[in-house]
Amino acid sequence: MKSNSWHSFLLLSLAGVLLLAAAAPLPASAQSGEALEGSFLVGFRSVDVNGAERKYREDIDLEDGPRLFEVRLRFQPENSKAVDRVFLNIDNFGGDPFETLNFSAQKFGAYKLRYNRRASEYFYEDIILPHELADVRLSSGGDFHHFDLRRVHDTAKLDIDLSRAATLRFGFDRYTRVGESTTTLDVSRDEFELDRPIDESMNDYRAGFEYAWDNVTLTLEERYRTYDGGYNVFLPGFSLGENTDPASASLDFFFQDQPYDTSSNDHIARIVARPNKNLLIRGAVMLQNLEMEYDASERSQGISFSGQPFTTDATGFGGVDRDAMLANLDLVYNFNPRFAWTARVWQRDLDQEGRGTFDGDLGLGEWQIEATGLETGVQYQVSSALSVSGGVRHETREVDSGFAEGASSPSDLELESEETDHTGFFATLGWRPHSRASLTLTVEDSSYDDPYTLVSPTESQKIRLNTRWQLDGGFHLSGSYLLRRVDNDDSGWAADTDQLTLRFGYTQDDLNVSLGYNRVELDRTIDQVVVTLPGFGGGAELPFPIAYLAESDFIDGRLRWRANDQWSVGGDLRFYTNDGSFGLTRDDLRAFVEYAFPAGYLVRAGYRTVDYDEDTFDFDDYDADIAELAVGYRW
Repeated sequence: MKSNSWHSFLLLSLAGVLLLAAAAPLPASAQSGEALEGSFLVGFRSVDVNGAERKYREDIDLEDGPRLFEVRLRFQPENSKAVDRVFLNIDNFGGDPFETLNFSAQKFGAYKLRYNRRASEYFYEDIILPHELADVRLSSGGDFHHFDLRRVHDTAKLDIDLSRAATLRFGFDRYTRVGESTTTLDVSRDEFELDRPIDESMNDYRAGFEYAWDNVTLTLEERYRTYDGGYNVFLPGFSLGENTDPASASLDFFFQDQPYDTSSNDHIARIVARPNKNLLIRGAVMLQNLEMEYDASERSQGISFSGQPFTTDATGFGGVDRDAMLANLDLVYNFNPRFAWTARVWQRDLDQEGRGTFDGDLGLGEWQIEATGLETGVQYQVSSALSVSGGVRHETREVDSGFAEGASSPSDLELESEETDHTGFFATLGWRPHSRASLTLTVEDSSYDDPYTLVSPTESQKIRLNTRWQLDGGFHLSGSYLLRRVDNDDSGWAADTDQLTLRFGYTQDDLNVSLGYNRVELDRTIDQVVVTLPGFGGGAELPFPIAYLAESDFIDGRLRWRANDQWSVGGDLRFYTNDGSFGLTRDDLRAFVEYAFPAGYLVRAGYRTVDYDEDTFDFDDYDADIAELAVGYRW
């Protein structure tokens, strides 16, 4: 497994600081538990993988080395003018595929500060067969779009209470993706695999003001968003392409660069009003302005499919301007404690113009979209145990779009108009025969006239059933069933989903046990038609059906038992099987034991084993053994 010496040094240093702090005498307030409470675990992990290590990285990606497994801190001083409570939670720092940090500080009636950090490693390299055994015509080589990325999402929020009615709100979001990837591109009737470095960042700044009268709350918010990134691909060296038998084309080098920057402004207003005890009104309006500019260039050299040499050296530039408006209004009117009427109306408008030139060719495009919708329904409490609700919805979307090469202005475009109508109904039945038992049934049905794409549905149905039962003695049962049917009559595309979930649990004192079963059946089909080329049938239409079927079973279990003040044990089991187009099994077993010393020190040992097997090929099979040893302190 890969290693990171910087992370190792940081963790070992932090572990030493924490251990020294834990060994030192705590203040009287912390010893009594009134102000400071917390714990930490730091240790080492050993990983042994046999088989396809890249597939292990796709699924689990845990690594060898020292780790900061967790930190839990809670600070609540009794007589502080600056802060009433502070929380800090850290999990899996030191290079794990998922790292989290949560911090919050609050002074009641004055402010509330929150900061969250989510970091994850994403690795994807789906190879079915070795390159020398794969056939490009049969697509048996797998997916040549590979990724090895680090994604980080930082979120900060600050609420300042100016008075009991007025609040200032500030927020910041930053999302970054940095790493390596590969993609494919058709060049001269062949497919080539290219490197695509990724370095993207998006920043979102928010500022708002909220004022609450007795019956009305008004919120005003401004947002400013920026995006920096783009599309940059290159060929790392000479390539014959994927269709090497017989070779049709080749590339000596290929560079394509298209960096672009995007900025947008959002102006948002929300209102919540209750004019009287029977009527509730909620409304929101957002106006958005977006601008995007880009530059493009391409250089290449190679041999074309006809055996002739070729070169390219082209540049270009372009941009997009977009104005959008989103508005919605929700109404709830309670005629009496048992009967209520609900309604919602919305309007979505988008006006977008794009322009671009590449190698001297100018292209212009325009989109105009207007969508108007209405949803209305009723809710009726038949009895204390039974309630029903239902309603209808209708939405009309009009799209005017056009694209032209060589146009000099948007007035030269001839826009084509298309209209889509969406009509449907929904109904819900809720039954609560006992305070510890409930059942909810939801039915939805929708139809779409003239959908814009061939994979948009013309018909959609969904049935969902949820139930929960809390038994005596700490036992509880829950279950759900989902049936979904989606069809497009124009293309023959169909997508069916059947999902059943059952869960059993037991919680009593220091024992927690749960067992779950999940069954999912997916069926995806589309009736494609292929037109043959001259010399191969002369334009004949041949059916080319595409189908994907998956039937998966997932069993999971969990056990946590605190035997006494010192000993705690636990374990997890996860068994997954999938039959259909891609058959596989994956068994995942975990266990741990923890001992707490009377002085507050902790020792935890854990073991995990994973066995992954595919039915058709064993190229992706692997098994992994993961052992962890951690020490910590709790006060």
